[in-house]
Formats: sequence, structure tokens, C-alpha cells
Amino acid sequence: MEEQDAGGHAGHIVIALDPSQRLADLVDYCAYLREVAIEYDAGQLDAAVQVDAFVGLDPGELWRITNRALQKRGMAIVQTAGSKSLSVVEVAKAAGIARLEEDLADAKAGYLRLLAPVRRRPLERMAEAARLVLTKEGGAVAELREASALILTDYRPNVEQALALLSRIDVSTSPPIIEEIALEEASPLALVALLDRIVAARKQVAADAELTGKLQAIPDSQSVLVIAPEQELEHWRELIGRFDRREPSVTEHYTPRRFGLSETARLIEAVVHPPDSTERPGAWRLVEDGLTGTLLITTTPSRHQEIRALMARVESTERGARRPIKSFPIRNRQVSEVLGLLQGLLEAGAIQSEPEAAPIEAGAQGATAPIPARSPSVSMSEGDEAAITVSADEATNRIIALGDARLLDQLGPLIETLDVRHAQVLVEALVVSLSRTQARDLGVELQRRGTSDGVLYQLSSLFGLGSPDPASLALPASTAAGGSLAVLDPGEFSALVRALETVSEGRSITIPKVLVNNNRQARLDSLVQTPYLSTNASQTVATTSFGGSLDAGTSISVKPQVAEGDQIVLDYTISLSAFVGESADPSLPPPREEQKLASVVTVPDGHTVVVGGLELAAESDGVSQVPLLGDLPILGNLFQSRSRSRTKSRFFVFLRCGVLRSSTFEDLKYHSRADLKTAGLDDGWPRLEPRVIQ
Repeated sequence: MEEQDAGGHAGHIVIALDPSQRLADLVDYCAYLREVAIEYDAGQLDAAVQVDAFVGLDPGELWRITNRALQKRGMAIVQTAGSKSLSVVEVAKAAGIARLEEDLADAKAGYLRLLAPVRRRPLERMAEAARLVLTKEGGAVAELREASALILTDYRPNVEQALALLSRIDVSTSPPIIEEIALEEASPLALVALLDRIVAARKQVAADAELTGKLQAIPDSQSVLVIAPEQELEHWRELIGRFDRREPSVTEHYTPRRFGLSETARLIEAVVHPPDSTERPGAWRLVEDGLTGTLLITTTPSRHQEIRALMARVESTERGARRPIKSFPIRNRQVSEVLGLLQGLLEAGAIQSEPEAAPIEAGAQGATAPIPARSPSVSMSEGDEAAITVSADEATNRIIALGDARLLDQLGPLIETLDVRHAQVLVEALVVSLSRTQARDLGVELQRRGTSDGVLYQLSSLFGLGSPDPASLALPASTAAGGSLAVLDPGEFSALVRALETVSEGRSITIPKVLVNNNRQARLDSLVQTPYLSTNASQTVATTSFGGSLDAGTSISVKPQVAEGDQIVLDYTISLSAFVGESADPSLPPPREEQKLASVVTVPDGHTVVVGGLELAAESDGVSQVPLLGDLPILGNLFQSRSRSRTKSRFFVFLRCGVLRSSTFEDLKYHSRADLKTAGLDDGWPRLEPRVIQ
């Protein structure tokens, strides 16, 4: 290397290099010319660099060639904080160890971190402009918002370009214009959010088409504020006019967890959709879905944001801050009965306790969207405090409930389900007893009286029919029933033929009738009591006292249940009993015959059907005769008395059930009218009679 005076000018040095130089030698030349120590790893700089040996190089150009050669190999010359020497490091490490320079004139390294103040333009916009001239491999821009400055990191030539660019664009501009624009259809909040997304997307697609203006919604008004440079105003007006249109209506589900469904619905109506609000038809609809415990609200997305904010505030209320009390009238049943059912259902978990608080999230759009999942049922108590408490006021026939409003809303439909009017059933039983008895008696009596060798004899076949005495001179008067033939030869013989046939038919009808509520037990007894005595004998004296009584008559017990289609499932017991003779002893009850049917049947409404029956048949044949003679063919009939008996009895039970559902009891009045007429009674209802008006 030769040093020459370039044109005789002091301080100007011309350097001539060989065509091929080692990179480490170039670094050494720069250190010598700049009078600064440069630390490096010789192994990393053991590479050849091609330079033009016939061209003279000044120290500045040599410095630039050296830094470019290092840049191509991913290395840079930096000055670390607190060090006077320079170091050759990998560019990936350079940004982390290079010291922060405040003035470019004092910087010595080829790779710099420089603090560049920004005075007039937005910091983020200046940072974007600086990134355009910095390298992607080693360049970086950091924003210091507190100091309104940028930290530029890159090779020195690139940092110098970035500073020059920033100085040109960081100039004062005209103040922005503020303009209020009234909206016709869209919500200000929704329009501002939409245009912010549009401007951000436009910036990503075309960076040179960025808008610097801002859009703000004016609270409690239908206007927006545009804050933008004058040249952007027309563009903002065009954007606002294009998207100032009606918001679509969407349906979302909301599940109140802390308070009741109806109370929450009224609060939302009052806050989000007051009665004096004016909007297009169909833009607002609120449905209380009592089946799932949710609110289905159809409105604009901006209103849904208000609803979610309101729900979040309501759900954040601490438990126990408010425990309302509510009464439920019981109109069709006894309050004690309903209370017992409620307590059993509550203990079984029929009322869902409050689930854990969860973020208020928008449901899927549409009324058919899936309902948010609920927590499983739990017991009616939580911790030391009952979630809901119910009691009965029998004086007013009301259920009094204390608990969370949300649980009270669930309790109301449950009570309505239980408090239903029972249908009444008019049960009419027709019990028929039929009997038929046929008896035949045929008998012959003979008597013979005579003497033989002075011996008096008498032969007879008597069966109690009343044959006349042969010694009598006249026929006796006939006293027995039936047909009779008497032949008398006084002193010799007598004969009597008697025949009797008895036929009897009987029918007994019992028609008990009873009116009973659905699923209730009813009894109707018509009984006769016969007392009997009891004798207590001891060694000294016997005492007689009342031993008890025996019942006989008609007894009916029914329990109807109205099934689908007004069919009636009837559990019934019908008993017919009667005394059939005299007591053999005063201390014994008389003999008693009972016929009883019990079953569970299904009968149609208003029809008479047979549900049971019993048939008894008895036959008996009797013959009284004289031994041996009665066995003779044909002639044996003269020495016989015959009797034949045929008895048949039938027992039938018919049921007719009618379901009475009329709320005005018209059907009951209809069924009662015939019986009232038979009894000669007035039903008490006023009668309208026509009058002639002249």
C-alpha cells in the first residue's frame, strides 16, 4: 500500500490496493485510518475481497467497502455501550449490543442504534415511513411514545436515509377539521365500529391509501363526528353515506341466572327499548321462553351490545342482596295438598338452583339456535341459606314462597301445572239379581184294613199326604196345596193321589249412584243391622248382654281415574248381602248371604256396560217309597212319593260412568234434573218465562 498526497491537498489520502485483499486486512486498514481499535475474530474474517487496484480510494470509500463486505457475510461493526473501540459481530447480535446514539456525527460504527425525535406527525406513521428504507435482515424501528421518538437500528447508510426521509415528512400540517354528520338509519356506535374495520382493512391492502382521520360517535344522539384533514373530508362523507343503512335484526338467547325471567325482561324493555322509542316494525321482539328459562330477543347488533352490558351488571349482583316474596293462589285444590306435592318436588330437585356465574355471551342467531346448556338440578338449599322456602296459608288457600326471583319464576309454572281443576265422575251402578225356582211333588198313599181268622190287620204306604182313614165314613176336607184324588171304601181301603208343581220367578234391582272427583275414593252403604245376644255363664249366675250386630245390605266403593279420550279406569267394590233365615239361637247371628264383586276396569264415558255377573243353578230329585214294592216296574209308582226341584239365580253388575267437565256445571244440572223431578224438589235455578209486552 502506498500513501500519496492527492493533488497536494493536506489530509487527502489515496489508497491503492491489490485486486484481491483479505477482509481482515481491510478491517485493519480502516482501524489505522480512523485511529480506532477494531476487535474481530480472525477466523470469521479469513475471506478474500475483490477490489479495483487501479482506482484510488479515499478512507471514506474504503470504510464503506469494508462495511458492505461485512454486510454480505452477515456481520457488522458496532460500538458497545461504555467502550471506545469497535467490534465486528454477527448482525443478529448487533442490535442487542450496539449503544444508543443521540447524534449521527458522534457515531463511529458502521451499524448504529440512533434516537430520532418526532415532533409534528403521528409516531406510528413516522415509524411506518422509516421501515420503508431499512433492511429486513438487520433493520428495526421501535417507538418511544413517552419521548415521542423513534429508535432506528440498521447499517449507517440506511439509518442516514431514514433520517433524511423523516426530516422531510415530519413537518407541520394544517389543523384537522371537525364536522358533525347526522345519520338516518344506522346506529352511531355500530357505524363507527364498521368504518374502523374498513379503514384498517384498507390500510392492509393498500398502505398508500391510508386515511388519517378519525370517526367518533356522539353519545345520546344520531350523529357522528369526523376529525380529519380537509382533503379527506369528502372521502369520509362518501363512506358514511354508503354505510348509513339499517342494521340487520338478529336473534340471540339470554339466560338470567340471578333474577327472574319476567323481571329481567321488564328491565331490558325499560332500559334498552323504552316505550317511547321509535323504530321500524319488526326491529324489536322479546319472547319469554318459560320452557327453557331463556329470553329470545330479536334486535340490532348494537342493541345486543347494550343488552349484554346490562345483563353483565345484573348478574354481578351479590347473592342475598334481594330475596323477594311471592304468593300463588290455589284455585282448584286444597293448599295443603299442593304444598305437600311442592315440597316433595323441591326435595327431588324440580327447581334448578342458580348455576355458577358465567360470562354473558351472545347466542347463535335465529330462534331455532341451540339453547345454552344449563347446570344439573340440585337440592332446594345451598349452604346455610335455603334457596327457596314455601309455606301454605289455608285461610286464603295460597302458597307463600320466599327465594330468588329466578327460582320463583320457575315455581309459578310448576304450581299452575299442579293446580288444575279435577273432572268429576258420576258413577251409577245397576245391580240386578234374578231368581227362578221350579218344584214338582207327586205322591200316592194307600191304606187297607181287614180281618182274617179273627185277626185285624192294616196295610198302608203313607208319605204324609193326608190319606183318609178307611174306618171313617166320610172324606176329610182337603188342606194341602195341589191337585188331589181320594178314594174311600169305608172299612176296607183308601187311596190318595196328590200332585203339586210350584214355579216362582223373582228380580231384585239396586241402583246406587255417587258423584266423586277424579282419583278420589267414594263409598255408598245402605245396610241393615241385626243385633244378637251374648250369654256369659258362670258357676253362680248366667248373664246375657249385647253381643254385637251383623250388617246386610248394599255397599259400593269406587275410585275413578279419567284416562285419555274420556275413558274411565274404575277401581270398584260392590257387595250385596241379605239375611236368609231366622237365627237358630238368640245368641247367634242370623244366617247371611253375600254376593261381592271387586275389580279394576276401563269403561267408556256415558255408556252402560256389564262388569261382572254370577249365576247359580241347583237341581234336586227326591223319592220316598215302600221298600221292594217301590222298585216294581209301573206298579212301584203306587208305593212312591216323588219330588223334583230346579233353582237358578243370576247376579249382574252394570256400571255407567259420566265425566263432568263443564266449568259452569251445566252437565251436572242436566244429570240432576230427572232425579230432582222424581223427588219433587226444585233445583233453585232461576227460570226465564216469556211475557207478553203490549
